[in-house]
Amino acid sequence: MDISNQDSIQRFLFDNHGVRGEIVKLNTPFTELLHDSYPKIIKKIMMELAVSSVLVASTLKDGSEIMVQIHGGKTSKIKYALINIRQDLSFYGSAALQDNCQIDDKDTLASVCSNDSVLVLSVFSKDGQKWQGVVQIDTTSIAKTLENYFKESQQLPTRFVIHSDVATSQAGGIMLQIIPEIKDNVESLEHLSILADTLSPQELYSLSFNDILLRLFAHEEVKVFEPKTVEFKCSCSRARCENALQQLSQQELADLAKEEQGTSMTCQHCGKTYTFTKEDLQTILAKVSQ
Repeated sequence: MDISNQDSIQRFLFDNHGVRGEIVKLNTPFTELLHDSYPKIIKKIMMELAVSSVLVASTLKDGSEIMVQIHGGKTSKIKYALINIRQDLSFYGSAALQDNCQIDDKDTLASVCSNDSVLVLSVFSKDGQKWQGVVQIDTTSIAKTLENYFKESQQLPTRFVIHSDVATSQAGGIMLQIIPEIKDNVESLEHLSILADTLSPQELYSLSFNDILLRLFAHEEVKVFEPKTVEFKCSCSRARCENALQQLSQQELADLAKEEQGTSMTCQHCGKTYTFTKEDLQTILAKVSQ
């Protein structure tokens, strides 16, 4: 297996078509993103959301951060699943099921998302402004849902090919998107999408980016750019947990400070646990009591 492009994304352009592309492969980030408590289908959804988020975020150049999330409907088994990704292509995320729902290895995207489930893509710009687009989940696939999003919300024809393998914690994909105002760009997208659809999971996981692009687009003139590294990087910290404790009422904090075993806080995104001893809590209490 060629791992030279593992955990990275590469941009490419076609000299003779008004289409741009991105190709990504992820493996290592899933060791922190995927919790053991997640059922198989939730792991698959999170992996494909991560791939999608990286592909979309890689097109932004203004310092924006984005969040791609699924909101489960009233009868969905899934409550939410989200990926938050920064401009440097580091990301974190989490997922949760509805209370008391039953889920097993036979479940699919269609069986965990009801008809009123939606995908929400939020863009947080560097100047503090927020933009949000919403599209109904296409239970065929997350890739199809994203294609619908770009068609309905952006009027920017885009194609996604996404593969994931929960057993080996590997996922990746290709995004093809028209470059506006170039003649015959939609026709070019349709032609190139047919070629991209022939990419098999095994080829994606085992070949380098250059070998994949050469195989898929052997008769096209493709310009490639330097790959960029993608990594999992959670936003949690001990300082943030301490700040959360300081937001409690003084009585609540005083009650915690009486507990001999102290308290602990576990990040929902990465699963890291931060422990605060009785003495730590007494120090925090004294600080907020001043």
